[in-house]
Order: sequence, then structure tokens, then C-alpha cells
Amino acid sequence: MKSEGFEPNILGFLCNWCCYTAADSAGVARFQYPPNLRVIRIMCTGRLDPSFPLEALASGADGVFVGGCHLGECHYQTGNYHALISAGFVHVMLEYIGVNKNRFLIEWASAAEGSRFVKIITDFTNQIKKLGPLGKDEGVSKEVLRQRLLKATNMTRTLKLRTAILKASKNIIEKDNYEKEIIYNIIKDKCYKLISNNL
Repeated sequence: MKSEGFEPNILGFLCNWCCYTAADSAGVARFQYPPNLRVIRIMCTGRLDPSFPLEALASGADGVFVGGCHLGECHYQTGNYHALISAGFVHVMLEYIGVNKNRFLIEWASAAEGSRFVKIITDFTNQIKKLGPLGKDEGVSKEVLRQRLLKATNMTRTLKLRTAILKASKNIIEKDNYEKEIIYNIIKDKCYKLISNNL
């Protein structure tokens, strides 16, 4: 059940070489998709700091989308693999502070996949509409969640947590398995105790 009359604010971080170009080609082809997405173009999803999605939600976004090249097709070779690791950390942090993990999505669309981009954004927008404004699905006031998100953002930028994320990254790279669930579980194992001791 969608929240009546609710139009979510969604922030998107789009890779310059693939997903941003897919959005552009969707516009040229006059494909229709929800107007809720506000885009920040980045050169590579691998440059996305894990604190950015947390800060975006704290600053008023109801959902955050990261879009890049398909795995194996990154303009910078491995950037999107690093993005998957950052995304896994964001999901762990959101779970810990009580924000629905479905408010954050990472997906891929090549430059030629305008129609795929439209489907991803349409589905994600509808998902956020069902969740409602930040705090509604979580059963916690928006201001309380905002304060938790700001604390989480600041903690994510500390050397201790950065070191833990790097250790988790090394473990993931050694295993050479980039399934989202595997990444999530490794990061949870390496970072959860540190998060719980400092938040």
C-alpha cells in the first residue's frame, strides 16, 4: 500500500560512462519514468564514499540509488566491485540504526540500456513510495532517524571504521565472490562489533 499522495525524494549517484549515459539515452528516446530522481554524476561508482548515501538520507532523501557499469565492464576496470563493497557496508549500517535497507539500491545499466535504466528507476521509486517517507516504515520519527544517520555518517569517516572496511574488502577480494549477500555478511562480521561499540 503506497502512502497517499507521497512523492519521494530520491538521490542518484550515476557513473559518467554507463548509467548516466543510459539516463541520457532514455531522455533522447523520450522514455517516461518518475521525476523523483535527482542526479549527481560521478566518474565511477568506485569513487562513492560509503558516507554519502547515509548523509543523503540524513539530509532529506527518502531513498538513494547508485548506478554504474555492469560488473566486468567498468571504465576503470574494478571500480564497480569496490562500489559493491561500499554498498554492502551502507546496508549493514542502515540495518544497525534501524533504517529499512530497501531505501538504498545499487544496480547496473550500460550506456545502451536506456530502457533498463527506466525500469530500475520506476521500480525503485514505487518501492520507496510503498515504504513512505523516511521513518514511516521504520516506525521511528524522522528526526530521530536523522540524528542516527548523522552519527553514522560521522563514524563512517573515522580511521577505525575505514580500517575495518579495508580489512573486509581484502577478505572479499581474496574470496573473489561478489554476490551481494556474501559481501554483506563479510562486512557485518568485520564491522558490526565496532559499529555497536561506537554508535
